[in-house]
Order: sequence, then C-alpha cells, then structure tokens
Amino acid sequence: MPMNRIGHTSRGLHTSSMHNRGGSRDAFTMIDLLVTIAVISLLIGLLLPGVAKVRESTRKIVCGSNMRQMGMGVSMFTQDNMERLPNSVFLLPPRSNAASYPSPERMDTVRLTYDEYPNHRGDLWDGLGLLFAQEYITAPNVYYCPSHTGNFIFEDGEEAWVRLDGEDEIIINYHYRGAGPDDSRVLYNINPTAALVTDTLRSYNDLNHEGGFNILQAGLAVNWFEDIGDEIAQDILLRSGEDGNQASTVINAWDLLDGDPNDNDLP
Repeated sequence: MPMNRIGHTSRGLHTSSMHNRGGSRDAFTMIDLLVTIAVISLLIGLLLPGVAKVRESTRKIVCGSNMRQMGMGVSMFTQDNMERLPNSVFLLPPRSNAASYPSPERMDTVRLTYDEYPNHRGDLWDGLGLLFAQEYITAPNVYYCPSHTGNFIFEDGEEAWVRLDGEDEIIINYHYRGAGPDDSRVLYNINPTAALVTDTLRSYNDLNHEGGFNILQAGLAVNWFEDIGDEIAQDILLRSGEDGNQASTVINAWDLLDGDPNDNDLP
C-alpha cells in the first residue's frame, strides 16, 4: 500500500511538472519590444554625432598627412632647383601667348589643357603637379582630401591621371600659393610661418573641412588654422564668391592664413 501511494505521488508530481513547463512560459510582449527599440534608437542617436566627429578627426589627420607629403616634395624639389618653388602659369605676368591673366584662384590646378595653353612649352603639369611629374610625389590620391565633398574628388578625376592626353584639366583639393607674402619664390627667404599650401580656396561649396583649414607653412610644418567666426569661409569665400572677385578673395584668405595664431601642430 505505501508503495502504491509513493508511486501514485511520483506520477502526480511528474504530470504537474510537465503541465507547468508546457502551459506557462515567459515571452516578450509588444510593449517590451517597442521599449527595446526606443532605447536602442536613443542610444544610436546619442552615439552617431560622436562617431561622426571621430571620423572627421581621422580624415583631418589624413589630410594633414597629405600636406606633409607635399611639404617633403616641395623640400626635395627646391633642393634640386636652386631653392626655387615649383612654378605656375597663374603667377606669371601677362604674356601675349598666354590664354589668361594671372589667376591665383586657380592655383589648385595641377595640369593644364592644350585647348587653353596650346603654346605651353613642354609638359602641361603646373604648380604642385610638377611634384608628381618629377616623381617627388608618386600617388595622385595625396592631392585629395578625404573630407572633400565638392566638385573635385579623386574618384571623378582618377582617369585623367592615367590618360594624360592634354584633354583634361586636373584640379585638386589643395591650394598652392607659389610664393611668399613678399612674392619671394626662394623657399629659405620666405617667413617660416607663412602659409604655402592650404585646403582648397576655390569656393565656399568646395571647402574640405568645417571650422578651419589645414595649412602647410613655408617652414614645412603642418598646422590646423581655426577659422574663428567662419571669417574665411563665409566673410571672404562666400561673400566674395557672390561678388565674383575670385582673385582678391584668395589673396585676402592667404593674408589671414599667414602666421600661427592657434599654435596647434597636428599630430
């Protein structure tokens, strides 16, 4: 008789246990799911600005690295050319066989076309493009800022670097000054803190970065110039661009970029 009760009781417990497992289970409700989605969305919203800021900081450093390579190219070029900076047709005085007057706003052009300069002597490379032509710089992507979203990105102009048939003008994301503030073209005669290369000054819509410019100084240091109050971006490039006076726009920008107001070397 005790054996029967024990056996009966065991079967009862087993049946009850099976019933609990099958009939009662924990699960997410629709409210739980919506709350989870809302929390994840909130976290993503909080993280995205930080991720974007880190990404831009990285691109800014890569941009500065590009300038350092250009600085090394300029240094080697001047050593091989009696300390003189790479020449540019846009710095020369007007000539009868020149297709245009000096145009400092076009100093982000590294290769000319036969259509514009049919009587150009020798190669069509100009300004910073001479560093590539003479193999002081061997990778064309060095001439392009990873943050640039304007009209001239490497992917759009990559074929022109390969074809080199004189049909394509090549424009980069960096502006070349070609001389010091006193018009000296001998590198060691230029004030070391004078800006020699900067992020493009072509137009407000072609700026590489928000809030400032990477600059290569004549002393070959690369600095970040903080454009306080967007003085260059808006007061000079945007406003002057609307007036159409591009030459004076670039000259005024160079005047502000000279010196080292922020003393902020890039790492």
